[in-house]
Amino acid sequence: MTQNTLKTNIQTALTALEALLEQLSGNEIPLDASAPKNIADRSPTEALQNDLKERFVLYAADQSAVVALDPDWVPLFSKAMFGEEMAPDADGALDLMQEISSQGFGTVQSTLAEEGLTLPEVQFDTAAPGQAPPSPDEAAWLVPFTAQRGGGELDGLVLLPDGAEASSDASTTTESAPQEAAAGADQSSGASQPAGGGAPSSAADESEGVEVSPAAFSELGDEEISGDGDSGTFKLLADVDLEVRVELGRRELPLADVLKLTTGSVVELEKMVGEPLSVYANGRLIAEGEAVVIDEQFGVRITNLASKGNREKAFF
Repeated sequence: MTQNTLKTNIQTALTALEALLEQLSGNEIPLDASAPKNIADRSPTEALQNDLKERFVLYAADQSAVVALDPDWVPLFSKAMFGEEMAPDADGALDLMQEISSQGFGTVQSTLAEEGLTLPEVQFDTAAPGQAPPSPDEAAWLVPFTAQRGGGELDGLVLLPDGAEASSDASTTTESAPQEAAAGADQSSGASQPAGGGAPSSAADESEGVEVSPAAFSELGDEEISGDGDSGTFKLLADVDLEVRVELGRRELPLADVLKLTTGSVVELEKMVGEPLSVYANGRLIAEGEAVVIDEQFGVRITNLASKGNREKAFF
């Protein structure tokens, strides 16, 4: 794997991750990566090991891939996922990083697949700061990166194995496949030739005797529409049941606020006191009214009807 190829793929992955972070948080969080450094010929330094111990480490042991993130990424991710910031040492921080790693890898995997690069399916494990991280002995490339957030900067690093052999094997397989297919086709063609050079027999030849003709339909005549075409035809639908719904008010809440709802919580509606209630039929507004009580049951007194055309649309 060359440095230029890796740099191109890293940039594509960062662009996809920027879009994911913007979708989660609603804010632009630019990511920038330094040029990949080849460390294949160098044994892991003590400084690198210590650097990993101070970070959240996401690693796929079977692929020798490691992502190490500064602890300050936790408040960013928790704010995006839950609407509130979580301390890096809080319960659930490790699970949060595990979830983010799965989402991030899935995004990168699908994006690179569109560019013709297939990543294997992997399962990331996580290690919190202070825990013993996996040894980066098999790492061949080091890619530091940063993220800009609210005037500050978050950093991290990626350790990747060298994929040169896999790329070479894939190239060889791709190049040899057409030759093998062509050879197989020649052998198959030769095997179908009878002795003496006669014409080959095949299922295609046998199908030549099948008679095929276009479908024929009888003439239906001129178009004719019966009925008077006025609203009286709605009588045919008089027994159709409609779902009638009376809406007191609405309120949009972020998922984080919905999860906080408990017994006794109060949800403030957007409708003011005294405003009419909305009456819907099949999801269409047909009238407005006011709440009343009828024999210990709630009811609604119609105070204003929607247009006739809008009410008729509720049938469809």
